[in-house]
Amino acid sequence: MSAPALHVTDTDGTGPVKRRRPALSCVECRRRKVKCDRNKPCTPCTRIKSPTCTFRTTPSRRSSPQLVRAWDSFTSHHDEAGSDIPPSSSTSSQHGELDSMGNRYTVSGIPEPRGSLVGDHLPSPHSTAGSEPGLAKVKDFIDQIQELEQRMAGISTHKNGDQLLQDTTSPSTSAAGQFIKSKFYGGSHWYNAIEPYETLGPQYVDVHPETNRTQVNRSSELYKLVLDCKRMARIVKSSRMSCPTTSLEVQALIPEKYVCDQLVECYFRTFEGVFRVLHIPTFRREYQRYWEATAAMPPSVLLKIVLVCALATPFYSGPEKPQLRPSCAKWIQAADSWLGGSHEKSRLNLPGLQIHILMLLAKQTCNIDGDLTWISAGALLRKAMHLGLHRDPSNFPKISSFTAEMRRRLWATTLEITVQTSLDMGMPSMISARDFDTEPPSNINDDDIGEGVSAQLDPKPISDFTQTSVQRAFFKTLHVRLEITRLINNFRSDLSYDSTLRLGKELSIACREHVHMFHAWAASSNSPTPFQTKLFDVLVRRFILSLHRPFFAQARDNPKYYYSRKICLDTSVSILTPASPQQVSESKVLVEDDWAHLTTHSVGWFKSFWLYSITTVYLELLAQIEEQVDCSIPPSSSRVPLEPSQTLETLTAPSDTTVPTTSAAPPPLFDLPPDFTRLRNFLVQAQHTTIRRIENGEANAKGCTFARCVIAKIDALVSGTNADAAVLAAAKLSVEESAQLMRKAYWEEHGVDIDLESGIVAEGEHRGADTGTYMGEEWMNEGHNRADMDWDWEALMQEDGMDLGFGFGSGVGIGGGMEGWFGMGNLL
Repeated sequence: MSAPALHVTDTDGTGPVKRRRPALSCVECRRRKVKCDRNKPCTPCTRIKSPTCTFRTTPSRRSSPQLVRAWDSFTSHHDEAGSDIPPSSSTSSQHGELDSMGNRYTVSGIPEPRGSLVGDHLPSPHSTAGSEPGLAKVKDFIDQIQELEQRMAGISTHKNGDQLLQDTTSPSTSAAGQFIKSKFYGGSHWYNAIEPYETLGPQYVDVHPETNRTQVNRSSELYKLVLDCKRMARIVKSSRMSCPTTSLEVQALIPEKYVCDQLVECYFRTFEGVFRVLHIPTFRREYQRYWEATAAMPPSVLLKIVLVCALATPFYSGPEKPQLRPSCAKWIQAADSWLGGSHEKSRLNLPGLQIHILMLLAKQTCNIDGDLTWISAGALLRKAMHLGLHRDPSNFPKISSFTAEMRRRLWATTLEITVQTSLDMGMPSMISARDFDTEPPSNINDDDIGEGVSAQLDPKPISDFTQTSVQRAFFKTLHVRLEITRLINNFRSDLSYDSTLRLGKELSIACREHVHMFHAWAASSNSPTPFQTKLFDVLVRRFILSLHRPFFAQARDNPKYYYSRKICLDTSVSILTPASPQQVSESKVLVEDDWAHLTTHSVGWFKSFWLYSITTVYLELLAQIEEQVDCSIPPSSSRVPLEPSQTLETLTAPSDTTVPTTSAAPPPLFDLPPDFTRLRNFLVQAQHTTIRRIENGEANAKGCTFARCVIAKIDALVSGTNADAAVLAAAKLSVEESAQLMRKAYWEEHGVDIDLESGIVAEGEHRGADTGTYMGEEWMNEGHNRADMDWDWEALMQEDGMDLGFGFGSGVGIGGGMEGWFGMGNLL
């Protein structure tokens, strides 16, 4: 198709323009009397392959003074040097040609650079060999004007701090793609390159009055034939697929209603207030219909119910809790099988996305393959983008307000899972702030929206806490955390310390602002729970810890990085601090709140920040002890000497008597570091947490062994005893204790003792995989019995020191070297 010629005219072919307001539709749509969506080029012109799509602009009285002066300067200059402009073109015709050239777009949907079609391939109506210099100057002037407009508009905007980086292009011109049948197809998709109805002829084609989309005429015979073909296609596809039996298997594992009711309330009290996935009133109606058995429930509703129960199981305190753990694994497996089953297109919708999100959270919360969620999170991100969630619903005016808000919520949750799993796995997040323009969810409660509710949304002020306030707070810091993840995990980038300080400061300021906001909300009648406040604070602060951690190890040798050492310790202490003051029952049993339940059950990034913080405290305590030894300060004469029966443990034991303590140690040989007691108490609490994790069903003893060994090493260094022997004794004691706890947890779940002789790895299972054991599985395939195994602890000793894989070797300084610790691998 040849390039369209540009014409200069004072009218658009419909008579003199006598409008009180400027025409916003393109000239071609007004001429054809069809609805124009005002995209540039508009959809109707694109579909009929119109050679042009022209928007006639009128001079605005509100034009900026800079642009007016620039235009006056341009016209006056060319009035004086008239040889550059053809004599037949007046000032008004120049202005009209400028408007025409600046508002005419090709039918392919991609404007020329800077949004115009001015180029060498577009001939001017007055172009001659001698007029090319004048046309070139017009082009340059257009470029200068649009550069000035971009500078005035700004490269990026922030609407009340909520909107991320956006391009200056308006939504109507930047929508390179189409939203068809609830799916988004980008600009390079073949659907945007062809018009399938063009060859049918006008007698078989009409335009839908609401969507303005070309379609086959429903009253024609061709439409009936096409409909029959589509029905046959569905029958053929269904005959080739197996019918899933997920519903019957899942229903058999659902507990009694009174248990489910408590589990649902536990979920709404914890996760739903942070990661918005469900519309609470809608889910409650579906949940009630399931128990009333008024109709058969679709698998998507059933899976949402069981995944909610799985997510709430760690927070449930009823006697049925041990028996729920095996059911959680089967619920998650059923959801995973349903998502990966045949006919994936039928699950590519918002309910399918909700189930995918719930499954990823449940895997981590229930310790079911929770360390591999980054892989599945990538699929979740791509599903959300294919559904068009990365484009703000304002780009699709036919979407209802309820659907628009749910899309914004699900997109915000998808991004949060993406960035958290990327940081946890040390991998790129595969998305940047420039890849989406979806705005944060509105500051409203779930009762303010719903299916069929036509009332206009009335968002509440930011100072009012709503059910989306926590999610909005996450979204405000998302662009900084995406940048931190990109810099840390990009093997081609060299993270400078200046960038570290800049990003860390920006995120720290955001944390402080949100802390003040959460405190203000806590003083009101409607406020976030301590669990929601703590989870938000931890999931944001962990990015500061990961950002400064590479420089933490260098701080001992280079004082330049002392700030990173301090910020890592302060952040770790903040993460390890309980969400609320610990309480002890009358029977001297520690009462765990929701936050404690999460730390004693979950894996994935819920465990990653805990591990990062514990290792930071451990390394900092080692560094302080080494610095204290280097100073060679003798014991203080003012300190009361220890009695023979008094141990270091009695001086540093935490106030909570329910927390287990380590074995007795001799008195210290030097003055303890000022922060010794507080930091050591965090390690003791970590040991208690690892024991509780095994009691709650974790099949891995590395964490418990690590915590007990670090305490033994610290006590041995302070008292001057043999650190290797102390660590060896602690490891042996920890492994024996962990084995007993695993046996007890298995009996509580199944009601029978564990049979080690029949516990052989199933054929085909990958060797070396984490099957929940603590010393490897090579011997299992050889027919050995774990009960008959005689642990040769002396064989674990090496000539120069001991190495259990935890970095406790004393070959490098007192602490075994911080640098060697970062190669620790999978500790927990």
